[in-house]
Amino acid sequence: MKRSILACALILLSCILLSGACALADPEWMYPVSLETLRDPQDVLRLVNRDHLLDASYPDQDIEMYRLVDVTLPVTKGSHCLRQVAHDALAELFAAAERAGYSLYVGSSYRNYRTQEVIHYNRVKRMGYDDGYSQIAGASEHQMGLAADVVSWAYKDSFQESFGETLEGIWLRENCANYGFILRYPQEKEQITGVQYEPWHLRYVGREAALYMTLNDLTLEEFTEEYQAALSRYERELEAGQAQREASVSL
Repeated sequence: MKRSILACALILLSCILLSGACALADPEWMYPVSLETLRDPQDVLRLVNRDHLLDASYPDQDIEMYRLVDVTLPVTKGSHCLRQVAHDALAELFAAAERAGYSLYVGSSYRNYRTQEVIHYNRVKRMGYDDGYSQIAGASEHQMGLAADVVSWAYKDSFQESFGETLEGIWLRENCANYGFILRYPQEKEQITGVQYEPWHLRYVGREAALYMTLNDLTLEEFTEEYQAALSRYERELEAGQAQREASVSL
């Protein structure tokens, strides 16, 4: 009889501990963009601006995912490079534009740290002050190999805001997110991005993030602040749950 009572007690205790462990399961991820995307294994969500600068050595060409490849798409002039993931997505975007009856061209892509340094210096020297049109070295997304300036042939010699009102510009704005790109510097967001409206500047962030940002009218600055706050809350909940599980086991 005593053994039966002891066995029942042990079973009851096990059930209590198991139910407690179930009750303390990991919190549910509620943010609209997946954890896998936000943990960013390909480093495509990195925020780059004057407050978040790249090192001169970025992107490290000894790391496969950062390696630059030659752009094989139509260009306005010269040769161009992008990271493979951005190039592949841009190729799909160009093909879709062609099917829709539009011809697009890469006008600018990867630029290294030193080139950006020279561009910024020359702009400031010519203007007599820093008008913000050219990014300082380390603040340019072009150094990432994930950004491309895309225009129609009519705009091959200059980037102008009026491109955004052309048929090609409108198509680009309405469709780029489907291929993982955002218009990085949108209209009426200059105070947030610190950069004037650029309807030609595409930044690859991946399809899920691009669609979410576009649908919710978020710049990368706004999105980064939002998702990092969600990640921080989730990690705190994970830590709290782990601590409670350890406490319940120790009992």
